[in-house]
Amino acid sequence: AWRTMHVKSDVFCSASITLPDKGGRQLNVGGWNYDSVWGVRMYLPDGSPGQPSFNDWDENYNEIHLLAARWYPTALIMMNGSVLVVGGEQGPNGAPSPSLEILPFTGGGLVELDYLARTDPLNLYPFLTVLPSGNIFIVYYNEARVLEPVNFNTINQLPNIPGTVNDFTAGRTYPLEGSMMLLPQYAPYTDPLTVVICGGSSSVGGGGAMAIDNCVTTQPDGANPVWTM
Repeated sequence: AWRTMHVKSDVFCSASITLPDKGGRQLNVGGWNYDSVWGVRMYLPDGSPGQPSFNDWDENYNEIHLLAARWYPTALIMMNGSVLVVGGEQGPNGAPSPSLEILPFTGGGLVELDYLARTDPLNLYPFLTVLPSGNIFIVYYNEARVLEPVNFNTINQLPNIPGTVNDFTAGRTYPLEGSMMLLPQYAPYTDPLTVVICGGSSSVGGGGAMAIDNCVTTQPDGANPVWTM
């Protein structure tokens, strides 16, 4: 039982999350070009067992849109339920959007991130996670840092992420895309959270990029986190 859905703008290379509520609302932000890069879209499933859903995507650029144009951003649900939107570019291969913003809007503006400006365009779709401490862990290109969740100031900058034995500058985020995951935690949940990053690519150069065939781990909440290959 499939049915056609209708988005009002182009969601290519946008960011999506499922909100933490019983309704299973889906939020999609950013997009491909023109008004799409400002897009804020919501879908609320309204079906029930044995009954189809009729709702469609809800989007109105004139009522709500992002504070910055974003193509290839990342979205994250924070501990208080707010949605953090980070990074991207102002359209296909455009100028960077080296900033973050919070949904729903509460009167705050953009928080500029100089490290995203410096590493553009190798930091798209940055990796984000909430740590047990409540702080935010962000990975972009071959760098990583821990941010406090109020003003997003840097608490700790980790050593650069090792790439390969012959190319330390290899990156992990798009367009050198790898993947980040969290390892399971077990009761009594006192051990630090371990993050694993796999794949990526050597920096784009005259000879072309080469895929990374390794994984690295770290414990961002540790006193002096390092990377293990």
